Amino acid sequence: MRPLIPVSALGLALVLAACASKPPSPVQQSAQNVCSIAYGDPALDPVRGRVAFEDDMAVKAPLPNLSDTTRPNDAQRAALVQLDAANRRCWDAWSKVGVSPYIESARAKVSAALAALISGQSTFGDYNRAHGQAVAEMRSQQDEAEQRQRYGGYGYGGGSGIGLGLGFGFFH
Repeated sequence: MRPLIPVSALGLALVLAACASKPPSPVQQSAQNVCSIAYGDPALDPVRGRVAFEDDMAVKAPLPNLSDTTRPNDAQRAALVQLDAANRRCWDAWSKVGVSPYIESARAKVSAALAALISGQSTFGDYNRAHGQAVAEMRSQQDEAEQRQRYGGYGYGGGSGIGLGLGFGFFH
């Protein structure tokens, strides 16, 4: 009976290994690299930590970022213009992987929120809330569409983990 424990442990390890997520495709890896470079740009330093560059960070933004009532100064505005360029490089790279209407909608919302922040019409908190909400809505819509496809229109809850590709392993 003693040998069954190691065999069971080995079986469990094999099952877990088989269920592990597959490595990213070359196109996905390329998109991740483009985003890492784009969001690693030192020109973004004046807003690093004030706004999220990645989808998961946008959805999980801390309360100080969500309640930030300040507007960008000139240096931060210049960095936000660079963030827009970085977003577009990243989004273009992820577009090679595939883009859904949900992702396009979320990207448009994030771009509009960023434009309002750059122009001084909104605050950092306004932008962070809009960014997080756009990502959350996009993920929910994408998940619902995947579940409808998988279950023939019968709805099912869960998270897709798909992002906008905003460096975001996401807005992907």
